[in-house]
Amino acid sequence: MTRGFQTQASGSGHYRNLALVGLAGVLIAIVALGTDNAFLLSLAGYTCGFALFALSVNMILGGVGEVPLGQCVFFGVGAYVPAIAMSRWGLPFEVGVAMGMAAAAVLAFAIGWLTRGLTGAYFSIVTWGLTGVAMVVALNLDITGGPLGLFGFSRLAVGPFNLTDPRVYFLVASITLLVVLIFLAHVRTSRFGHALESIRQSPHLAQSLGISVPLEKLKILVLSAPVAALGGALVLPYTQIVTPEVLSVMRTVEAMLAVLIGGTALLYGPVLGAVIFTVLPQMMDFDANVKMLVFSLLVIFVMIVVPGGLHQAIGMLRPARKSRVEA
Repeated sequence: MTRGFQTQASGSGHYRNLALVGLAGVLIAIVALGTDNAFLLSLAGYTCGFALFALSVNMILGGVGEVPLGQCVFFGVGAYVPAIAMSRWGLPFEVGVAMGMAAAAVLAFAIGWLTRGLTGAYFSIVTWGLTGVAMVVALNLDITGGPLGLFGFSRLAVGPFNLTDPRVYFLVASITLLVVLIFLAHVRTSRFGHALESIRQSPHLAQSLGISVPLEKLKILVLSAPVAALGGALVLPYTQIVTPEVLSVMRTVEAMLAVLIGGTALLYGPVLGAVIFTVLPQMMDFDANVKMLVFSLLVIFVMIVVPGGLHQAIGMLRPARKSRVEA
């Protein structure tokens, strides 16, 4: 059985997470300074944005055990609001990003309040239905550009950092991802993180211990929405366009595939899955349909053989290697 968003001991887990963040910082420096390939750097920046979206999905899926099919709405809001702010209102990109994160949080509060009594399939179906509503709205509003979407942004930058420069884009996206990971590592070891784990293990038992299950679920939904919106904003420098398709439930399915491949137990599991999900198809030159087929089969394999994700397979190899060394 897979573990949830918060399962590690606060001591060793905390230091392990810090070590992984340090290692990630070294890898970022190596990638950023070791290549001049513009496409590779841009793809790496996009992967960081997609990893943020996968992390937001895992905050719900691994946190309280719910399947948030509507998470793509927050991802789409995070992409649309900065695009509208730049194209329609002439605002800087970073202001649009902040507005998108705030709008996603408010929307998540409204959705969470309306669905506070729903669990399991009922919660998933209702959030899935909301994605259809969001797509219809985006398709029919002039401010969103209708079916053609929005494109041709004049300035994609954060302060003095021009995100149209692939190296700068990757550094900004990767550092943002690291900051979010550090924040989530602290959430996991907090009382709130322990409350989420209790709910994931047994909502009825958590309720009997005095934990307000609806309130904690509302909190994690509202907390996950700005993370998803930030991921949506950080894919804009790569795609250079935002269309209603960004609100499709398939975006959530893709993020869930990445989460399940990487594993819900560890903090970096969704990041590992996001890297595999975005980089491997580019290396193998997969068609979109082939990509979905391959990763669907991979998820089936992972769920049967190593239900904890690929990191569990790595953990299984360690005892085997130790046994061979001792022999």
